[in-house]
Amino acid sequence: MCGIVGVISKGGRSVVGDLGNGAHFLQHRGPAYAGLFVFDPAHRNASLEKGEGLADDIFKPLGHLNGDVGIAHTRYKTYGSGGTNNAQPFFDPLSAIALAHNGHITNVPQIEAELEERGQGLSATCDADAMLRMLSLWVEHFRRQDPGAEEKEILFRAIEETQRRLTGAFSALVTTPGGLYAFRDPHGFRPMVLGRRTGSGRDAVMIASETLALEQNGFSVQEDVPHGAALFIDRSLQIDERVLVQKDPRPCAFELIYFADVESKMMGDNIRSYRWRAGRTLALHILETAPEVVDEIDLVVPIPHSPIPGAEAFAQKLEKEIEGSALQYATPVSKYRYGGRIFMEETQEAREEAAMLDFRVDAKAVEGRNIFLVDDSIVRGTNAKHIVRAFRAAGARKIFFGTLWPMVIDSCFQGINTPTQNELIGARFNGDTDEVRMELGVDALYYMPEEVFVENVIKSAPACMACTTGKRSVSFEHSGPVLPPAN
Repeated sequence: MCGIVGVISKGGRSVVGDLGNGAHFLQHRGPAYAGLFVFDPAHRNASLEKGEGLADDIFKPLGHLNGDVGIAHTRYKTYGSGGTNNAQPFFDPLSAIALAHNGHITNVPQIEAELEERGQGLSATCDADAMLRMLSLWVEHFRRQDPGAEEKEILFRAIEETQRRLTGAFSALVTTPGGLYAFRDPHGFRPMVLGRRTGSGRDAVMIASETLALEQNGFSVQEDVPHGAALFIDRSLQIDERVLVQKDPRPCAFELIYFADVESKMMGDNIRSYRWRAGRTLALHILETAPEVVDEIDLVVPIPHSPIPGAEAFAQKLEKEIEGSALQYATPVSKYRYGGRIFMEETQEAREEAAMLDFRVDAKAVEGRNIFLVDDSIVRGTNAKHIVRAFRAAGARKIFFGTLWPMVIDSCFQGINTPTQNELIGARFNGDTDEVRMELGVDALYYMPEEVFVENVIKSAPACMACTTGKRSVSFEHSGPVLPPAN
């Protein structure tokens, strides 16, 4: 999971500030590495800067850079190693193409094998490097076939071949000396939205992972880039949009509950609304299946920060349904604001350490009381176990636990870093909720049922929930060659 932002301006105005601001509002999608690339046609120059750490720290010294078209990236590692060499964007000086993407390419080994047959190799382990090499080779192929074709026609052909032959998930931004390109995989697993800003000599187009990055930078949201589509924006800010390779839409529903910022909008609705509906739906589910537990709850507590709207809706719904209810809502658990998102730590040891350091519980608020904890999800169980222990140590009498997302039973290869089954607590216990309950040390555990989530939270909209169903929409390899014929 990563954040991407691309900007092209009119009149030669520098886009570095907009790229930095856009990346700032996508920091939650990738806290480990950040980078940007800009083309400066006025000085016939290109700049690539990237490093380890937060976008603000990396981009702050770059205000002097010129360039009227560029892309930026915040990285959460899903494929490949760490290190600045694997930070995005990547630039191919032979084809003059720079690329950044959000997602997870599953057939990188297939690309590497075909490159090896040509006596070539990749310069990094990040899947964006393989993606850029594949795109660049197709661009070179079509340039040889049709030397007189304009750049965007060559790029559209190469993008179409890339969409057909890459497997996995990708929302990609590409920049060349000619302008800004964007494209999504045929299913549209990862989000991408386009916005426009006009007036005061600051006319520009921005493409980003989330609407928040657009709106906070003064861009009006125009549209989601369609799944399977590609588009090109030139320096007059004219947009050429084409649907090239489109299959059934499968946007990631986990974005709605965990990854996306609560102030963004996806799949036609506000993220806050999805989380509110999820909390209300969980309350109704527990009222129906375990009314005896509801009578025992003294305090509803969200685990910061994603589930807060859902926990509020959960508590409000129970209060309305239970006559004379003394149930309360409070936030006696706090998370250190600079601690990052524990899910995104690269190793289990790092996740364990972060969970111990980041969370604090107010013992006075919970001692002797029955607590209902609301979290967005339980994936590995790292956060949940540490928080439950903290509540026990603070003197909670009983601890009930509910999630706004169904049980995770399968690995995700569409942009979330859960590649092995044995790290998923639900899979380790073969989907047995009671076994997971005992492992977490809670008195009762309630997952949102998958069918209930689909019907009541996303209103039966098409979405990817493969991590909760085990039903994937993509294969791990392309059935034929992925690179163009060698010379």
